Amino acid sequence: MDFAQVFAIGAAGMSVQRMRVEVAALNLANAHTVQAPGTPGYQPQRVVVNPSLPFDALVAAGLHAGALPTASVEPAASSPRMVHDPGHPLADARGFVRHPGVDPATEMVTLMEAMRSYEANVAALNTARALALKTLEIGRGT
Repeated sequence: MDFAQVFAIGAAGMSVQRMRVEVAALNLANAHTVQAPGTPGYQPQRVVVNPSLPFDALVAAGLHAGALPTASVEPAASSPRMVHDPGHPLADARGFVRHPGVDPATEMVTLMEAMRSYEANVAALNTARALALKTLEIGRGT
């Protein structure tokens, strides 16, 4: 495996983790938005990683940028959270207000996990960079 492949893999991992952080932050920002009765409100999102090939086939074929997994943002399957607040202007006939089905604890765990994974990818890229520089030094004969 050459260093270009290592850098491509690390960059792809960092891109996916950045996307996960952005989506979790968006979900947290919209966790307390109110949905008017009969109108679609904010739908929580999830990042889905779509592998181009199974892992064993990827390794056997040799890793390259075209074979790296891609990620997409899709709506999460969650039902709205109903809060009884009869005085709210957007309450329904029974006095319930609809909020998006965002679980703040789950989103915070997703944020922490994505940040740690991003840091791991940065560490791997820094190690690969150091190895590449050391290889160049050895090649120079110093």
